[in-house]
Amino acid sequence: MAQAKSKAKKIKPILKTNYLSHGTVECHNLARARRFYEEVLGFEVVQTSKISLMMRHGKGTIIACVETRRKTAAGVYSHFGLDVDDKAAVDEAHKLLSGARKEYGIKKITRPLVQHGTYSFYLIDVDDNWWEILENPKGGYNYVFDLKESNQDWREQKQGRTRVAKGKRQITQRKKKKAA
Repeated sequence: MAQAKSKAKKIKPILKTNYLSHGTVECHNLARARRFYEEVLGFEVVQTSKISLMMRHGKGTIIACVETRRKTAAGVYSHFGLDVDDKAAVDEAHKLLSGARKEYGIKKITRPLVQHGTYSFYLIDVDDNWWEILENPKGGYNYVFDLKESNQDWREQKQGRTRVAKGKRQITQRKKKKAA
């Protein structure tokens, strides 16, 4: 099915901004957080002050990490997603992180499954920040801006599931083998 280019209404925003430059996470121990971000997630990290880091993966949006004494409480809907090539890479990442869980203080790792149209899993780092490791097309979720903006269009493209149909078939086949 050909996807129509979105014809968004021209809205004049109050602010004239140039770029989404960064998001922020909190930590309780800057050195421990830096080790996790470099050694586990593969980020490039620069310490910017006594209590802060800036990190990135590639040349896109920057994530600032600020050391705090207060309890951090991000939830699953306040997460950052890290795209990998395919379902096999998601499974490999899950295996590697499960093995490194104790060493890096990873609090929780969900099981990989097809959700919101992609194969992924979540983890909670030692500072209660949520991260999603997911299979996504090159360019991540940018493809949704090429769809018409309506719930019907999102449903028609099965919330992204058409792009992971092959992976889903493999999961179904594995479940059938287990049941047999």
